[in-house]
Amino acid sequence: MQAVVFTENDSESTLHLSELPLPQLPQSPNKADNPENRSVRVKISSIGLNRADTLFPQGRYFFKPVFTSLASGSGDNGYCRLGFEGAGVIDAVNKGSAFKVGDRVAILPLKFDVSKQGCLAEYGIYDESILIPSPESVSDELTGAIWMQYLTAWGGLVTDGQLQESQTVVITAASSSVGIAAIQIAKMLGATAIATTTSDEKVLQLKALGADHVINMKTDDYVENIKAITHNKGTDLVFDAVAGPATRGLVQGSARGGKIIIQGMLDRRPMDIHAGVLMKRLLTVKGFTLDLLLDNPTQLKQAIEHVTEGLNNGKLKPIIAKQFPINQFEDALLLLKSNKHTGKIVVNP
Repeated sequence: MQAVVFTENDSESTLHLSELPLPQLPQSPNKADNPENRSVRVKISSIGLNRADTLFPQGRYFFKPVFTSLASGSGDNGYCRLGFEGAGVIDAVNKGSAFKVGDRVAILPLKFDVSKQGCLAEYGIYDESILIPSPESVSDELTGAIWMQYLTAWGGLVTDGQLQESQTVVITAASSSVGIAAIQIAKMLGATAIATTTSDEKVLQLKALGADHVINMKTDDYVENIKAITHNKGTDLVFDAVAGPATRGLVQGSARGGKIIIQGMLDRRPMDIHAGVLMKRLLTVKGFTLDLLLDNPTQLKQAIEHVTEGLNNGKLKPIIAKQFPINQFEDALLLLKSNKHTGKIVVNP
């Protein structure tokens, strides 16, 4: 099978498409309840690219690559797979599996070993516990573009941010897949969605994608715009992917008792936040990562149910920037790093 791998730590330059053996299911005869038998093989039909796919080979992600030797005793450095999000069709199961061949499933992001099971490949073996039935409304070519963005947005807005109907939420860097998912979820909940971006072209795109208001952070006065939109009340929630010095404006534009949920660091410079303002306005500023939701089975189940319902009734719809065949994965990663796209970049084996 074909898989995207790299062979040196902290180096994107070794990324390449490799021919690997077709993975086989582990077998433990007469023990259907053995944990080793609770795995299935998935023929992957779509992979959603994420910022992690550029950081991981550089050694800049939250965890580091682990290399698998190509041959025992060969002395090689081995290889590491890539791909944090994918979906496809089950093509092999063990006896007693809760799934059957032909079931359409997605692999729950961040709940598998990317180094050995990365989704940028034609096949992968995954534990049944991390598989999500794919919504009927989404095609096999796009099911790999759902869960990272919608679960991140749901976790930040609803689980952590407690967004309610009629509240006002700011979504920064909103042309990303997570940003667009957040706009859609906010609208589904009946909230007012204010998007931010840094280009006039994306202002028009985000308005077309459902944002109630869009602020260009390069040309508009953020605080003055927020005052006008909220009639001087300020924002109830900010879902921030940028951080850095711009947090000063987010704080100034927040309502008393408001929240700022930081889910990204596009600007790695120090944040500019005055403690006195936080105290005076009773503001909450906190970080969010997807594992907060993934590690809570009850909240995760609720999120999956709400997102699936939203996808099937049309209130949520993945916005795809561009699709690439797997042999053009390098072009797909270049587009991802350019920040010139709107929506999700998808690779199809």
